[in-house]
Amino acid sequence: MSNWQVLADEIQQWSSPAQFWWRDDDAVANSSALQRLLMLADQYRIPVHLAVIPHSLQASLSVINKEQHRANCYVLQHGYDHQSYALEGQRKIELGGSQDVPELLVKLARGQQLLKSEFGEQYLNILVPPWNRIADDVASELSGMGYTQLSVLGSKKQADTDFNLNVHIDIIDWKQRCFAGEDAILTKIISHLRDKRLAGLEGNIKPCGLMTHHLDHDLNCWLFIDKLFQFCQQHENIEWVSGKKLHDFSFVSSC
Repeated sequence: MSNWQVLADEIQQWSSPAQFWWRDDDAVANSSALQRLLMLADQYRIPVHLAVIPHSLQASLSVINKEQHRANCYVLQHGYDHQSYALEGQRKIELGGSQDVPELLVKLARGQQLLKSEFGEQYLNILVPPWNRIADDVASELSGMGYTQLSVLGSKKQADTDFNLNVHIDIIDWKQRCFAGEDAILTKIISHLRDKRLAGLEGNIKPCGLMTHHLDHDLNCWLFIDKLFQFCQQHENIEWVSGKKLHDFSFVSSC
């Protein structure tokens, strides 16, 4: 039995629709890769949430403001400059490390205001830390700055909380910098859904988050996204949560 069939069988066991959301990181400008991403979002009506780096923002990214993209594209804040300030022995981190916390918060607020000004209602007050890492003393300040949610790569060590809106499925193998593999990704999706269902959390959980990086995709990454979205269109018991409704899930976009 293929993993696609296993996934279909898992979804059919859910008493309420299995929910997903889509986050794509490192957006700064229009490009052929971005156009391909937007084409998929528009074709399948599955909204993409672009994590935009404020300090590197270029005017050409205003393409997402065009009417044909507005319903299927939202903007999140991806740190401020996506530079690492890691201390010796630390893994890469922007929101922590050697940075002075008050100065860092000023930069985040500057980026927040820039994205609000540039993208209006398409901008959501959700912070996405570069490399999915943030120091505790920075994270504790976010709600007071108006951020409604924090989005990192969820794991057993980095659990979903009331304030977190995490992603869980990374389609890239970063050690090899290539597609992580169809079976490996599907196995992660199946396990994530099955664990939630067996814990009795259906209908009362944050959506399963798909994470992509359009500038780093190889051909197999693009082919997988298209195949996954085709799969979604064939299964009514899947819903994609988008925009401001990510906060309460009162509205979802059906595949």
